Amino acid sequence: MKFMALAFCMAFILAVNTFNLKESADHMESLEEQLEDNQDKQAQLYAKMFQDIYELQKYAKKVRARRGSCGFKLLEKIAQICGDISGGSEVDLATICCSKQCPDSFIKASACPDKKA
Repeated sequence: MKFMALAFCMAFILAVNTFNLKESADHMESLEEQLEDNQDKQAQLYAKMFQDIYELQKYAKKVRARRGSCGFKLLEKIAQICGDISGGSEVDLATICCSKQCPDSFIKASACPDKKA
């Protein structure tokens, strides 16, 4: 009789553990699926981020290419067009010519309007 009770208890414990193992395996499978989904989302976010960075780099190259004369280059250009650099112009050539290309005629009209061609 004791053997039967002991066997029944062992069978019960084994059944409970088997059920817990099955439940744990299902939970692990669910976690693995969530992890794969999160990794896919992360990969998509990285791909989007790198695409955005690439587009910004292309835009930055275009902006640098369109940039006109800044700093010392502008001073050299004014000296080349006007012959000398004289202060007192009402036009802020540094801001205008650095952000976009300034034609020589604009620089001449702004920096040395009295100079003849």
